[in-house]
Amino acid sequence: MSGDDAVVEELADGERVRVRVAGREFVIDAACPHRKGRLVHGYVNPRTLRIICPLHRSSFDLTTGCAVAGPATEALKVYSDGPADDGRRKGRATR
Repeated sequence: MSGDDAVVEELADGERVRVRVAGREFVIDAACPHRKGRLVHGYVNPRTLRIICPLHRSSFDLTTGCAVAGPATEALKVYSDGPADDGRRKGRATR
């Protein structure tokens, strides 16, 4: 589940998730570092740019990967952060 204008999709490698929200795109770890909850099913808050794990409600800042709430103490890795593309560019963080 994601916020009204957020799109969350798991990449082909299954190890990362692409989040498009508020005109930006982030590629992050697919699993929460706490108990490996699948973030593709997480909630994205478009106002705060945070993703919330569906398993234990840990919240992570999409820009830094830092855990900001919940039981998680480790950060997510942020692989890329930038403006969202329109789907026409090729090869952006797909492997």
